Amino acid sequence: MKIPALAAVAALSLLIPSMAFAQSLESGARLSIQSSDGSLNLAVYDSQIHSGIIQTSPCDSGLITDAYVLQGGSPTGCDNGDAYETSQAPATFTFTGTGYNFGVTTFYQLGGCNSAGNTGPIEPICASPDSGFLTLTNNGSTSFTGTITLSGNSPLAGGSYCAPGGLASDSFTGTLTPGQARTFALAPDSSNCGGYNAPQTQTLTAGATAIFPVGTDDYELAALDNTGGEQISLLPIPVLQSNSNPGSNSSNTFNPGTVFSTFSCAPYGDFSEAGNPECTEFQLSCSGASDCEQFLYTATTRYSFPPGFPGLGGPGFLKASGQTCPTNLFDKNIFEFYSQDTTHKGGGGGLSCFVAAFTPGAPPVATASSFEGFEWPVSDTKLNPIIAGLPVPLSFDYNLANLTVCSNPNGTGCTAPWVYPSSIQIACPNGQPVPPNPAPIVVSKLLNFGPGENGLTEYFFFWLTKPHSKGCVSAVLTFDTGLSVVPAQFKYISF
Repeated sequence: MKIPALAAVAALSLLIPSMAFAQSLESGARLSIQSSDGSLNLAVYDSQIHSGIIQTSPCDSGLITDAYVLQGGSPTGCDNGDAYETSQAPATFTFTGTGYNFGVTTFYQLGGCNSAGNTGPIEPICASPDSGFLTLTNNGSTSFTGTITLSGNSPLAGGSYCAPGGLASDSFTGTLTPGQARTFALAPDSSNCGGYNAPQTQTLTAGATAIFPVGTDDYELAALDNTGGEQISLLPIPVLQSNSNPGSNSSNTFNPGTVFSTFSCAPYGDFSEAGNPECTEFQLSCSGASDCEQFLYTATTRYSFPPGFPGLGGPGFLKASGQTCPTNLFDKNIFEFYSQDTTHKGGGGGLSCFVAAFTPGAPPVATASSFEGFEWPVSDTKLNPIIAGLPVPLSFDYNLANLTVCSNPNGTGCTAPWVYPSSIQIACPNGQPVPPNPAPIVVSKLLNFGPGENGLTEYFFFWLTKPHSKGCVSAVLTFDTGLSVVPAQFKYISF
């Protein structure tokens, strides 16, 4: 499978926890662009809008940044003082794609206000020494019709400077012809509201897919086993490249650990500030439904990297909340395909949290190299009926020729490379949600048929199902590399 030019995909299957998780760095305010016909759904955060001229924030323990104009120039929302804020250079970002081109600029100004006709809790918002403004210009050749909104939630609310309740927004609905622009702002004084975060929240129906835009990239979440009504919130949080950056600490810094010490933080999509590269932790939470703590989904991150972005090869990892980042459980080329961690259970563990990494200068990954799903007669896309007590034939391809079966997920007493077969319960069609209840499955001897046409080794075993089993399950294969795949679903039937 070829990777498109300047694009990559990382996918993850897991369970969403539902608690909050504090971070030092804020995502910043969020600019969203949504066309009336639904063809455009774009978003960029304050933390992604860069000037290329780095300053050291005096009230952020020395954190350096060239972004965050809309919250007083501070990655944590503190008040640096007027001189620091007004000396920040304008920061820019460009949305480009088929049929559209938008230029975004954030800046301070000594006079003027946001555009007349915008709507928000505070109108108008006019310049004070440290009011942050954002202008969006239609640089395309066709008119845009839809809604443009700048929004953010701040911990400080009301008073002379901040929006009531901390819910700040500035919105325009209408048409922008080529060359036209609108100017937006959130508060009369950007640095007195404590900074902004702007989670994206969507309510799912059963089996639905939610698409969260971040910059020119998408974070897609497809529900595998849900009843509907879940409110899923996503919040991207910047993470500093290394602890050599001023102001870095354990909560805001990428840590490659000792296992992958050569890794670097992969700038998520549009992060590009010179000398201080960032990646993003994606924080996910679930609320509003009884099955949030058992909610199984597949997440796919679709990147759109800028021209000249460095090589994305080598092993990468995703970090789940509550685990050391990284561990040997995350050694996989995530920029081609990644499916990991189907047993995380919500409740008490904080938000799910993921970070992408890459080996600098490595060539792009060109082919899938680990697992491509079960083969005929098992379907990887439809529910497979099976008879409890009878063996189920399972065959698959893998990139190593000496794979063995392990009886536990930790590799205790097993020789690498190994695979651990197990299962999780899932809801049957139109059935009630069920707890995953991960459990090992009994299999016959693993047969090795040697290389196939794709060059991968062909493997086969029988799943020896238990008599009187009922309901529906997903098969899970966990490899010693940490790759954990959920390739197929099955329903027990009886006669």
